[in-house]
Amino acid sequence: MHELDGHQIYRVFRAGARRVLGVRKELDRINVFPVPDGDTGTNLAATLASAVESSRPTDSAGKTMENIADAALAGARGNSGVIFAQFISGFYEALTDAATISMEKFVAAVENAYSRARSAISNPRDGTILSLIGDWAAALRAELGRARNFRELLGGTLPALHSSLADTPNRLAELKAAGVVDAGASGFVAFVAGAHSYVEGGEDADEALDISDLDPGGEAPDLHDLSELRHRYCTEALVVGRDLDPESIRSEVSDLGDSLIVAGNRRKLRIHIHTDRPADLIERLSARGDVLQQKVDDMKEQFLTAHVRKYPIAVVTDSGCDLPAALLEEYQVHVVPLHIRVGEVEYLDRRTLSPERFYELADRAPSFPKSSQPSGAVFLRTYRFLAERYDSIIAVHLAGKLSGTLEASRRAAEQVAAETGKRIDVVDSRHLSGSLGLVVLRTARAVAEGRSHDRILADLPAWSDKADILVSVRTLRYMVRGGRVSPLQGLAAKILNLKPIVSLERDGSSKLYGKAFSVEANLKRILDMTLAKHRSGKLRNYAVVHAHDPEGAQDLVRRLEAALGFPPEYVMEISSVIALNAGRGALAVVSMAE
Repeated sequence: MHELDGHQIYRVFRAGARRVLGVRKELDRINVFPVPDGDTGTNLAATLASAVESSRPTDSAGKTMENIADAALAGARGNSGVIFAQFISGFYEALTDAATISMEKFVAAVENAYSRARSAISNPRDGTILSLIGDWAAALRAELGRARNFRELLGGTLPALHSSLADTPNRLAELKAAGVVDAGASGFVAFVAGAHSYVEGGEDADEALDISDLDPGGEAPDLHDLSELRHRYCTEALVVGRDLDPESIRSEVSDLGDSLIVAGNRRKLRIHIHTDRPADLIERLSARGDVLQQKVDDMKEQFLTAHVRKYPIAVVTDSGCDLPAALLEEYQVHVVPLHIRVGEVEYLDRRTLSPERFYELADRAPSFPKSSQPSGAVFLRTYRFLAERYDSIIAVHLAGKLSGTLEASRRAAEQVAAETGKRIDVVDSRHLSGSLGLVVLRTARAVAEGRSHDRILADLPAWSDKADILVSVRTLRYMVRGGRVSPLQGLAAKILNLKPIVSLERDGSSKLYGKAFSVEANLKRILDMTLAKHRSGKLRNYAVVHAHDPEGAQDLVRRLEAALGFPPEYVMEISSVIALNAGRGALAVVSMAE
């Protein structure tokens, strides 16, 4: 094989991707740099799988590589994945419309790919995947003069690559301290080895890639130090526009964090950064183009799950659950964010859109913001990650009557359970906001107490029955626009100037009652109802949640404490996806009976 046409170069990449899929869990196990969050293999494998499965080969090698490069940028995940996507983009740039790829063109394309990958990284470090790409480019150039075909060209570089990989601990102190080679670099070596197998004729490159059917990895290295985690969130987004300037965008967002990578071209850029301010990143990028495919991973949560797991059962919920970050972290509850579209931009609830920012955007948006459930792919990714690390999983979601989130979660859970043999149960809480928070909290505390999966699952319906939410809204306008209340009910309330109390039926649908004509009358009614509930059967706990009214919430807390004789479990601002329907100024008391 002296030249590669479009179908052959596609199979080269497919064979390389398959080899990475085969070592994904081992790469996750040795993941140390830039942070030990245990997902380098998963991210690299997902990037390559997306590049291959979302593109199609053509007769032209250049056109095929353009398809692969676009798909790689769209599906890139994680530090190594984004670097690899830029490598593929740089490889394509050197080919443009070439019908076939000679060995000389191949080597030149790899050299350009290395140059472009290096330029995408703000602070390149020696001993990483980037170093291996550079070493491979040099080895290819050295082999070019004596190789008679692609089999010899690629095969001749493998000894140098393995030697370079073995040397990564000597080039990067973090690797030496952990006693491992670099995970991303190891993944790159696996990719080249897979590509070589294809040109040797020993790799079936037409079989579909399957990220779910992989051998389990070994034990994780002893990594329990979070001191190197300077920023919490690994944040990524795809920016699509015209005449995008990578260097200008890099300069504009570089103050937000580290591990910054800006990969792609002038019409499509993949941004990767470790930051504590993901919402600020999305806001700045929105001024440059359409911001798509936002992803925000909590690296601290990933690290603790991978290396310092507290309990055998994972608890999952969604961002419709209003529970403070401190409690979520204490009980290692995993939250899947819902999506909110404001204008042309789609945000991740509580991740790339804070409640404060939501009100600003909603007030000036030409159309009413809309919420949507997380994609099935997000749930699949979540459950696969957790299934590798927990004995079983219990997911407790906002009311199925109010969102398709529950059904999306169930479908993904069934698929991952079939793949892994792990037990994953998805439960309709029939609640939302703070009352969902109390149900999830009771579930998480039961896990911490050592209750069995079966016992918790049996108790959950009763816990949902014992939870209650009473919301004082200033207007039903938001609930009408969001479809939670009928237009007729909203019109009647407006004409009569009623300030209704909103609660939930046992099936999770909205319920209106109360005929107050003022917020104060509403709050007094809620206080009386909560006190009556406490007298009829002691409250286990309660909380106050609010929509951008901290002063009103604190005043309500003082009155509740005086009436009930004990403080709330927590006080917090509701998530944007709940504020979408409650409206600014809403106050709610949520409670759980013993």
